[in-house]
Amino acid sequence: TQDIGCGTKTVMAQVAAEELGLPLEHVTITVADTDAVPYGPFSGGSITVPSVAPAVRYAAADVKRQLAALAAEQFEERLGKAPAERLDLRDGVIYDTASPDHSVPIKEAAAKIEQMIIGKGLRGPNPPGLSLNTFGVQFAEVEVDTETGEVRVLRVVAAHESGRIVNPLTASSQVEGGVIQGIGFALYEERVLNNATGRMVNANLHDYRLPTSCDIPEIETVFVPMSDPIANNVGAKGLGEPPIIPTAGAIANAVYDAIGIRITELPMTPGRVLAARRGEKGAAHA
Repeated sequence: TQDIGCGTKTVMAQVAAEELGLPLEHVTITVADTDAVPYGPFSGGSITVPSVAPAVRYAAADVKRQLAALAAEQFEERLGKAPAERLDLRDGVIYDTASPDHSVPIKEAAAKIEQMIIGKGLRGPNPPGLSLNTFGVQFAEVEVDTETGEVRVLRVVAAHESGRIVNPLTASSQVEGGVIQGIGFALYEERVLNNATGRMVNANLHDYRLPTSCDIPEIETVFVPMSDPIANNVGAKGLGEPPIIPTAGAIANAVYDAIGIRITELPMTPGRVLAARRGEKGAAHA
């Protein structure tokens, strides 16, 4: 798969490290290199973590089983002659779950085994007869200048249920990015075409307006702590697009609450807000 800036490498490293009982800094992730790894799904559609992380976890579990079996043979005395199925990996050591004092560091075991261990994993199909969905709700607080028509977003609260949150920092960044894109959709971004030529008039970042740091409100992110073990073996679900979807609607509802007129065309530019207040046809309805 690929990391397009949403922290995929970090999350996959976390999943592998947790399953292997290793510190995170001991795990190196290679993505998007078809010389080294098999093909994976595209990064999009809010599918990366719930699609790839389960395969990573299965592959790491496969490595763990092989390593435990080899360690049981190579370090029989130090592990108290424990059978492989009784060995586990935690905090960088292989240990006997029935007698934790019998242990050997993973690094030492790997050095003595002197062979490459390849684990394989896959992400199976969705459970039959069930729909896997993420859920969210967003609230917006705005102020509207009735003289100029300018809409300013003061605060957005975004609450989302996306299964297990593997990395709270990258997840909250996903939500914040989605909210900012939604603000752009609601208030600023608009493709302007020349009707005579069909050419885009504002086809550059100078004329196509995007939210800047001055336009970003306070964004509060709330995650509903609810792992979904039915969805996959990680319990995670998608989060990339959901924060974008309700943002414009929440802002539009807040504008309606403020001025009593519903704007029916996006973006809600000052000109459209003033036209709606004047009652011009097609701009809005009460």
